[in-house]
Amino acid sequence: MTAYSGDHIIVAGSGRSGTTWLGNIIAGDDRRIIFEPFECRRVPEFFDLGLRPYFPPCEQFPQWHPKVAALCAGHIKNAWTDQDCNRLDAARYTGGVVIKEIRANGMLGWLSNNFPFKIVYVVRHPYAVVASRIQQKWETHIDAYLKQPRLLQDFLSPFTATITSAQSTAQKHAVMWCLENLIPLRQMAEHQWIFCHYEELATHPEAEASRILRLLGLEFTPARMRALGELSRTCSLDQKDSPAKDLADGRHVLPAEQRREVREILDAFGIVLYQGQL
Repeated sequence: MTAYSGDHIIVAGSGRSGTTWLGNIIAGDDRRIIFEPFECRRVPEFFDLGLRPYFPPCEQFPQWHPKVAALCAGHIKNAWTDQDCNRLDAARYTGGVVIKEIRANGMLGWLSNNFPFKIVYVVRHPYAVVASRIQQKWETHIDAYLKQPRLLQDFLSPFTATITSAQSTAQKHAVMWCLENLIPLRQMAEHQWIFCHYEELATHPEAEASRILRLLGLEFTPARMRALGELSRTCSLDQKDSPAKDLADGRHVLPAEQRREVREILDAFGIVLYQGQL
């Protein structure tokens, strides 16, 4: 695989899948980490972006180029985006940027085509993600996907019956997991994105972090090693007390009925990534 310069990096994935943890590892203390800048409710510059934007990769969207360029240059910042910037050592700052993001999975192809981003995409077992979101009482934003005609045309029309028929909390969160991951998983082959299983990072942390950092052209510095030893501040207390083998295996965290509901949603979407572990 090709090693990248690593100057502008996006760490993307579903919420509750380890993006904060991996982003902090990659940023270390010599790159500025920007926390979820495409959160339209928290970052005024992206207010018109919407909650779950989809940008067809081959279209231009010139109105967004200046704002993303400003983001790359470090000109977009507030208390939300800079909440992890206390990790940065000003004396070691390289000018590099690491963007941790969970709401722009539908933009990644466009971002790859128009900016010098290196993208690391992390996926976690749907059982674990669904269980964590239920525990954290997260809302789902299914309507944000269904309101985008081009997204329906390009990806979602075969699944509208499955999406709209989801009733239980577990079903709705399973639909969200599929909606968030469907587009990047289909686009992965067209781009040189680095793919990471959260489970691999949890069970073999040094080896997996070394692989990712090597592909990004980054050194495994003491600051990155320290970040590897932490679970992120976004983890629950229960997660921090759990051994790595439990964090890496999502099958034990949901009751049998909810596992069945999640499995049926994944089957309907045709996502086979964890097929042998459901």
